[in-house]
Amino acid sequence: MIEVIRFIIGGLFLALIQTLIFKEVNIAWWIKPMPYVYLFLILPLSSNKFAVLIGAFFFGLTIDAFGGSLGMHTAACVTTVFVKNYIDLYFLDENSMQLQGMRYMQIDYKGWQWYGVYIFSILLIHHLVYFTFDYFSWTALFTILFVSVCSVLGSLIFIQIFRLLMGHK
Repeated sequence: MIEVIRFIIGGLFLALIQTLIFKEVNIAWWIKPMPYVYLFLILPLSSNKFAVLIGAFFFGLTIDAFGGSLGMHTAACVTTVFVKNYIDLYFLDENSMQLQGMRYMQIDYKGWQWYGVYIFSILLIHHLVYFTFDYFSWTALFTILFVSVCSVLGSLIFIQIFRLLMGHK
């Protein structure tokens, strides 16, 4: 129960940071960092998948309510959590991680390359869904791809800074 409260408080903190700071940060016009996705990266593997989907819905709804983005964060969060389950099946061996005492993907599990690809794929899915709803046009397909990749790289930098500040491996 304490862990759930810790995630809720951490989620509210990340939602406030996203809406108060990062909503206003546009590095050029194509980098829009969204480091709140870090909350989905540190979800325990043993968590209830349905409860996580419901939590992602309300987390995205909270960011949309604070930022006024009309459901784009909600759709991106729910899609990310849903697809993350399949990405976890591909990248992670849950039994091996539990034997090693790991609860979520860490750099120590398979090294920097696997960790980087794992985080990049989850962030890319989130950002593609978000920017697809943001631009919502077939003529903006290359813009969506470009802005998504650039924003993923920006988000990666801020996630790593946040990870180091929080002392996570």
